Amino acid sequence: MSYGDSHWALFDCGMVQFLTRMMLAEFDECPLGDASLWGRPAPFVSWREQRRRLVAGLDPLTGEPDPYADMYPVIDE
Repeated sequence: MSYGDSHWALFDCGMVQFLTRMMLAEFDECPLGDASLWGRPAPFVSWREQRRRLVAGLDPLTGEPDPYADMYPVIDE
């Protein structure tokens, strides 16, 4: 970046479209300084479903069995 250049990048899309394109890696390069979300879409899991999974001994994000669930059991009250 040269002196006087703008620190801002403009994208011809709205915020939702920008986030979608960023998560699906549809830009030529990652527009963010941190590429941890670049091209890594993940399904939405509501807090209720996360809670149900925790109580069932499953990983709250993936739904896979959690091998450590019995170490810290979650009880639904």
